[in-house]
Amino acid sequence: MIGTAREIALEMFRHSDLDGEKYVFASWSRNDIRGLCIDWDLSDEEIDVVMERLEAELYPSGCVPLIYNIVEVMVEEKRKHRNVTIPAAALAVVMQLAGKEMERIAVCAEDGGGSAEEPLKEENNVMLSLRAALDA
Repeated sequence: MIGTAREIALEMFRHSDLDGEKYVFASWSRNDIRGLCIDWDLSDEEIDVVMERLEAELYPSGCVPLIYNIVEVMVEEKRKHRNVTIPAAALAVVMQLAGKEMERIAVCAEDGGGSAEEPLKEENNVMLSLRAALDA
């Protein structure tokens, strides 16, 4: 909705339940847009067009990709920090396979004239921490 602060506030009060539903509001004034787009020296008419297009983009169905993107980032962050439980025997098998793959990478790196120490530093640290967990 494009309007004055008073018009927008009245519209929101008219359509909201004031008993606890939470909302997200974003607002940009002409001066906000002018300041953000200072390099283009927009006229008042051009700023009106920007505001109209912004309103159309942010209309509830237009926000879906933005909301999906935020949720996907949040879920990925949550996934990165989750804890999982697996049987120690399964972890040992995975570690054995990973160890063989790390050996293969080391041989390839050395055959190419390089060192495997730096490329596998993080993997070695992970393997050591997993080994310590298994041995505990």
